[in-house]
Amino acid sequence: TIDVRLNVNKGTITEAKIYGDFFGVGDIQNVEQALVGTRFERAAIREQLMTLDLKHYFGNVELEELVDLIS
Repeated sequence: TIDVRLNVNKGTITEAKIYGDFFGVGDIQNVEQALVGTRFERAAIREQLMTLDLKHYFGNVELEELVDLIS
């Protein structure tokens, strides 16, 4: 499971916190920080997440699964 909590102000993500039992090895704070400053729009979130090695952070979670969860 993955639990994503966001604070959004005027359409922009200002804070992100991700919890869960995913099987990645990376520091999830890197993903949280990457989301801060991103517009809270599906395309913008996808574009930002594409810059990261998601398998490193989330194991077998796919990009679209994560985008669906966040947006």
